[in-house]
Amino acid sequence: MKVKFLKLKKYNNLFLHIILLSPLWGLFFIIVVPFDTTGLFINMNNISENLVIDKYSEGLSAKKIGEIFGVSKTPILRILNKHGLVRKRDRCNQLDIQQDENTYFILKTCNRCKNETKITSTDSTIACRNYFNSISNNSLCKKCSLELQKGKGNPFYGKKHTNKTKTQISENRKGKAIGKLNSMSKIENRKKVSTQLKKKWDSGDLDNLRHFLSEKIKQTIRDGKFKGVIKSKAEKIILDQIKDIGYFPYQSYRVDTKICDIFVPELNLIIEYNGDYWHCNPKKYDKNYFNEKKGKYAWELWEYDEKKLELIRNFGYNLEVVWEDDYKSDKTIINNIINRYDTKFKYAPKPSRKD
Repeated sequence: MKVKFLKLKKYNNLFLHIILLSPLWGLFFIIVVPFDTTGLFINMNNISENLVIDKYSEGLSAKKIGEIFGVSKTPILRILNKHGLVRKRDRCNQLDIQQDENTYFILKTCNRCKNETKITSTDSTIACRNYFNSISNNSLCKKCSLELQKGKGNPFYGKKHTNKTKTQISENRKGKAIGKLNSMSKIENRKKVSTQLKKKWDSGDLDNLRHFLSEKIKQTIRDGKFKGVIKSKAEKIILDQIKDIGYFPYQSYRVDTKICDIFVPELNLIIEYNGDYWHCNPKKYDKNYFNEKKGKYAWELWEYDEKKLELIRNFGYNLEVVWEDDYKSDKTIINNIINRYDTKFKYAPKPSRKD
């Protein structure tokens, strides 16, 4: 016998009246007829148990599965319990929940880019819940989600604040998050944020940001807009020394993305003055010495300097490196360098910046 399924609220209200007016009839319906809050009767034969199990194994919750069949989660849970399947709250035991200090995370593959992403929380149960929610909602990783929101995909695309909303936002922000009301005014909060950012930076989680900032700074240098150049006293002394000889050198001369200490255009000559500590003079420092000011090992600084020197040579410049220790012991080293190139004069390439 086929039982008709009804969803109209008036039938539910009628059924409640039957229970209230006739307890025996109400008891009969509760025991004999499967009852669901979304409808008066449920035909259990219309629900495929195998399909319910398949959907559940895919990560869908009993509530989601119920929506597919047009029922609440009650009959779905009845089927799952019949087959000895665990409920959603127990499925956390099946996941590989990892812990990194106070943070729990579960690895999940993004359906779009196929890269692994972390579902994180300070609570393992919440991390588990968020993981299954991301599967149910077919959530993408943050990078893919943001890419899809570019241009017309952004819900705010083409929209602008009116003067009224601008004024309203301004008024709402007055007196908020200033002084002691700002959470960042507390040193413990600043240290916490700083530590978390450093950790992410070192782990590689912020490599995309690192690359973006690097390219942005390089382009700023190429455009000649970069003004934060450190000029040492020794460089200024050497600059005056070269001027006394009769040349017109530039200080902080740009070659592509690198700032060079001194450039003598008449000799097509670039002079790099290396401080013993800042560049870890090989005569004084072992390759594994850690330079605390620069946060790098000596061998890392040497590699960086060599790449810079190679770039300068590739642009066709003559190049000399003067170490602090050598210059302090012999000031005539600059005169000797100038005299050496004075006999091999050749025109310089077009300067990449004049200042």
